[in-house]
Amino acid sequence: MNASVIARIAKIAPLAVVAAVGVAACGPTNGGASVAASAPSTAPSATPDAGATPTAPATETAPPAAEPAVGTPAAQAPAAAGAKSGVKAAAKPAAKLPAEPAAKAAAKPAAKAPAEPAAPRPAVQSGGSGIGITFGGLSEGGQIGLNDLVSFTVTWKNNDATGTRGVAPVVATQQYEGAPCTMMLAMAEGTLERKDASGWKTLDHLSMGGGMDYAGTADDAAFTLAAGESRTIEYRMRLSLANRPGRITIEADAPVPYSKNYLDMAKAELNAEVVDSHSPQMLSVMPPAKGVITTGPIPFSFRVSSPDGTAGLRPRVAVSSSEWLTPDDVTVEALVGDVWKPVELKNDCGLVTVDPNVPGVRDGNTVEYTFRATLKQAPRYGADVDIRVSAESNGHQSVQRSVFLRDAR
Repeated sequence: MNASVIARIAKIAPLAVVAAVGVAACGPTNGGASVAASAPSTAPSATPDAGATPTAPATETAPPAAEPAVGTPAAQAPAAAGAKSGVKAAAKPAAKLPAEPAAKAAAKPAAKAPAEPAAPRPAVQSGGSGIGITFGGLSEGGQIGLNDLVSFTVTWKNNDATGTRGVAPVVATQQYEGAPCTMMLAMAEGTLERKDASGWKTLDHLSMGGGMDYAGTADDAAFTLAAGESRTIEYRMRLSLANRPGRITIEADAPVPYSKNYLDMAKAELNAEVVDSHSPQMLSVMPPAKGVITTGPIPFSFRVSSPDGTAGLRPRVAVSSSEWLTPDDVTVEALVGDVWKPVELKNDCGLVTVDPNVPGVRDGNTVEYTFRATLKQAPRYGADVDIRVSAESNGHQSVQRSVFLRDAR
C-alpha cells in the first residue's frame, strides 16, 4: 500500500498573525470505450457495452415443465405404478431426475441478467497495480515559472501480462509550501488542463485536498490497457502569481475507474522548483536572542532585495501559535529610525497581516527590516510559536523563512 495515497491532510497550522507589510493575497485521447473483464469460459457473460439483455441457452427454458420436483405427487406416481407391475428399480430413475439440476443451474444466469444495458464503464481484473507511469516534457528537479503555461505529458503503461487493466488518468499537485494560504490546506492556486479528443478541458482541480476525493475526478477520461499497451495524455498548467516560489510535487495516479478503493493505486511523482524572475530575494534572517516565549517583546530582523528595485518592496511577518491567536492577542511593531511604531493588524486567510506602509533601512539594492512581536499572554500547555518572514514587490512574493520556532516552556 502506497503511503502517499492515504488521506493527505496537511498539518493544520495553528492560527497565525501575519504582519504583512505588503499586499497579502490569499489569494491522447480521451478513451471512454468500455471493455469487459475476462471471465472463465464456462460461465455465461455479458459485456457492459452490450445493447440487449443476454439470451439464455435453449436448455434453460424447456425442461422445467417436463420434470416435476422430487417428492411431489406427480413424481411419486410413476414409482408407485412400477412397483405394482413388479419392476423393482423403476422408482430410482424418477427419484434422481438427472436433467433437473442441470436445468436449474443453467437457469440462474438468465434470472440475474440485467433488464437494461449497463452504463459503459471500463472493467478490470483487480486494482491499479501493474501500471507504470512516466512523465514527459518536465525533468526531475526542473524549474516551473509562476504564471507560465507549462506543458507536459503523462504515459500510463500496463506492465501486467495477465490481462486488461482499467485506468482513470489522475494528475494533481501535492500540498505546496508556496501556496497562498497554508493554514488548513496548502493548495497551489492555478489551472490544470487535459487534452481530450475534443480539445483542451479545464479540470476542476489543480491541487489535492485533504482526502482522496481528487483520485475520483478522472472517470470521464477512463480507458483500458491490454497487456503491454500504453496511453499518453497531454497536460498543461499555470501557477498564478498568488503563489510564492517553492518546491512542488506533481503526482500522476492510476486508480481503477469508478472505484473508491485506492489502496492498490499505482502512482508516480515529479518534483520541480517553482521560480519567479521578479520575486524578492531573502538575503539573511536575524532571529531573536531568546528562545523562551514570555510576555516580553520578541525582536527579529531580515534583509531582502528585489530584481525590480527596492522602491516597491514590502515586508511580511506571520506569527502563529497552536492557541489560535487573534489581533487582540498580539502586538506587532516596526522599528522606524529609533522608534518602535505599532502596525495595524487584520485577519487574512486565518492569519494576521500588517499594514504594508512600513519603511526599512535601505543600503544600496537591499532593505533591512526590524520588527518585534509581543504576546499579551504567554502560551499555555507547551504551545509552540512560529514567526515567519517574507517580502513582496509589485505583486511578486518571496519565499517564506522561519525566524523563530521555539516551545513556550
